[in-house]
Amino acid sequence: QTEAVADHTLFTAVYGLNRRPLLLLPTTSLFNKEAIMENALCIEDGIIYNAVNFALSTPEDIARKRRLLQCPECEGPAFFRNVSFNGQRIACFGARPHAQGCQLAAQDFIYEYSTDENKGQIIPSSKIIIDFRYGTTISPDSIFNAGCIPIQEGLASGYNFDQPHTHIYYRQRLSSLLRKLIESPLFCNSDQIIRIEGRGEVSARNLFMLLQSATHHFSGHFKGYWGVISDAKFALDRSLWFNSGGNDNISFCLDSKFVEGIINRYGIRDLEDISGAYILVFGISHITPNGKLWCLIDDPALMALRLTSASMQ
Repeated sequence: QTEAVADHTLFTAVYGLNRRPLLLLPTTSLFNKEAIMENALCIEDGIIYNAVNFALSTPEDIARKRRLLQCPECEGPAFFRNVSFNGQRIACFGARPHAQGCQLAAQDFIYEYSTDENKGQIIPSSKIIIDFRYGTTISPDSIFNAGCIPIQEGLASGYNFDQPHTHIYYRQRLSSLLRKLIESPLFCNSDQIIRIEGRGEVSARNLFMLLQSATHHFSGHFKGYWGVISDAKFALDRSLWFNSGGNDNISFCLDSKFVEGIINRYGIRDLEDISGAYILVFGISHITPNGKLWCLIDDPALMALRLTSASMQ
């Protein structure tokens, strides 16, 4: 029994395939194309693989090399998504982000789970409050300190943009923040002030960390890690690991008691659905004895995923 089949067997045996369907809400403008490629470069052996041929490799080679892929033109980090077990999705590569001007660049056609994405304008002098509670069943007091002023997501109607203000709070949930990070490349390196209850205020440039930029230097620091997942795998204790690349790249471990909730929340049907997905995780990274950078997700309220249409076929 191959490694992939073993993962799928565990997935179906424990979590089943009768996942709650997503609300299919295609966005316009920025997300109107599939982010897929026929070929990708493996930096381990320098070979440019065709997706169909790559899928025929041994499970061991796929598991190792899928974390070492690049766009053959711009050398942007790439991922591999295997054939779905129901046969409705073909094997493909993808890369996000591509370098500017790359001829292979394509932007995602996103499946949204939420119907009310924040479309409000953020005032330059405002502060963003991260709402970890939205879409979860956790108690507000478990994350927010007592005394926090309740603020509706976005600004109240009738706001006068011409009047000077010094303390405008703009609350956003994780899915909105992840979308902003994807759509607005300048946001994560901006001086936008982010307020995190219990941790004070910090600029976006000092809070958000692209997965490919995460290094041992940031171990022990609370960060908002975001970027593209190369693959996901179960551990022996049934925790779920999200990998962003090879041994030198950060991985995230979702506690086994939260796995079913995340699978249901995002309508995941097999682990290949996660390959190429965007992730946002708030947490503190650590280094294992063998030098691997990792971060434990011990609360599902501290993570968000964004799947692509290719993964849901």
